[in-house]
Amino acid sequence: MDDHLVKKLVGVIVGASIAIPLILLMFIGPASRGAPHDLPIGVVGPPAMVTKMGATLEARQPGAFEVRSFASAEELHEAVRDREVYGGVVPGPDPSTVIASGAGPAAAQLITQLGARIAAGGGPGAPEPRVVDVAPPAPDDPRGAGFAAMVMPVFMAGAILGIALPQLTRRAGLTAALLPVGAAAIGGASVGAAMAVGVLPGGFWSQAFAMSTGILAIGAAIAGLVTLVGVGGIGVAVVLFMLIGMPLAGIGSPPEFLPGIWASVGQWLPLGATGTALRGAAFFADGKLIGAGSAQAFAALVLWIAVGYALLGLAHRRRERVAVDD
Repeated sequence: MDDHLVKKLVGVIVGASIAIPLILLMFIGPASRGAPHDLPIGVVGPPAMVTKMGATLEARQPGAFEVRSFASAEELHEAVRDREVYGGVVPGPDPSTVIASGAGPAAAQLITQLGARIAAGGGPGAPEPRVVDVAPPAPDDPRGAGFAAMVMPVFMAGAILGIALPQLTRRAGLTAALLPVGAAAIGGASVGAAMAVGVLPGGFWSQAFAMSTGILAIGAAIAGLVTLVGVGGIGVAVVLFMLIGMPLAGIGSPPEFLPGIWASVGQWLPLGATGTALRGAAFFADGKLIGAGSAQAFAALVLWIAVGYALLGLAHRRRERVAVDD
């Protein structure tokens, strides 16, 4: 066998032996170490009582919760609907636990268990808390598995647009014009399909807007990279948006379940931002175009769209200079 070929084969095997475990760790690491980090929850009661309860929770599970005080159950309900907190407890003779399953089943289950433990602390015969779900899950997707599975189609749709349009049009300006059209068409069709199977319970327009914006963010960024640097841009996009962005998206479980700074990093990447925006549209829009708690998500998506169009602009100007020189 040719020595040059042997070196290539060894390089491929060694490279794959290093790369695949790293990719595996990127995907299973956050999931296997998933635990709450400063998960915002609310407690109804006097500030002194809430402070004491927060100290107790901190002693049992350091750094897990960020406890906020509310004067009434109504205020707590409103805060959960506004996505200021994931849920909370209302102690007293008629205790209740307030959750929002639409914000993430993992957080809802955790807060439900927490409410039961707090109520049990009242001693034998203490009443069990009522569970009030202010943002219930889709009836056909009670565990949120279908919603979490939508992250891959978002990446695929953006990648198809970002790779295909520059190759088909060969013109940065035409690519820039067609990107939002393609994103809107694919996003609307995808949301319609998800609504048909009962995964997305919100209004069509708000959900389609969130989905289409996410697809456009990925598509524009990839199109800009491909137009500017060629096929190598695809590799950059796959590493950044899929291998890094997907495990940090915080869709299957809340971003607060990711360790350290990774929660923030994931929410500023397109997949994490799309998941947050789509969750807001599906469960917290209340008839609005943009759901509660989605401002940062849309800011991140607009930023990526701007980056993509800036790269397209650079590619266009570079080609004009080359044409003039020729």
